[in-house]
Amino acid sequence: MSTSIHPARRVAQPECPWLAAGAATRLDLDDYPVSLLQRVASAAQQDITRVYAKAHGLTPTEWRLIARLAQWKSPSMQLSALCRITGVDKAQAGRVLRGLERRGLVAMRDDATHGRRLVVEITDAGRTIARRLFPVAQQKQMALLEVLTPQEKAALYSGLQKLLKAMGRPGMGTAKERE
Repeated sequence: MSTSIHPARRVAQPECPWLAAGAATRLDLDDYPVSLLQRVASAAQQDITRVYAKAHGLTPTEWRLIARLAQWKSPSMQLSALCRITGVDKAQAGRVLRGLERRGLVAMRDDATHGRRLVVEITDAGRTIARRLFPVAQQKQMALLEVLTPQEKAALYSGLQKLLKAMGRPGMGTAKERE
């Protein structure tokens, strides 16, 4: 089943169950905000991942880590910072990065200033893949939003940023906040 987005298929907006009286105690599992976010993310990720996997054999997590490293302001990054910014668990990131290192897409080393910390650096091969995939990834991300009006896009972006801040996830906000 394809999860592609079709802008021509606009559907009537359902009534928001979060606004109903007593919603806190009667909310259906399918209407939980986290459930909705996960379902949208999963469907979008399946569609978008086909591009990464087909072109370079990358999983969504591999792409997320490579993309972040490719756009980081310095040539290397501490593993803990990479995990915080991408939202990837440190143990999972370590496994994924070791696989990427075997493929020559990243390099890992001990931090010279703190022996127990790992530093990750994207290689030229990793940068090449990122440069090829960024335009496709950006196009796919924008295609996802085509079904939304400009006001809905603004509200979604603002609401998601507000949720991240409210959950105390520093470093996961906007690009400007991460600089």
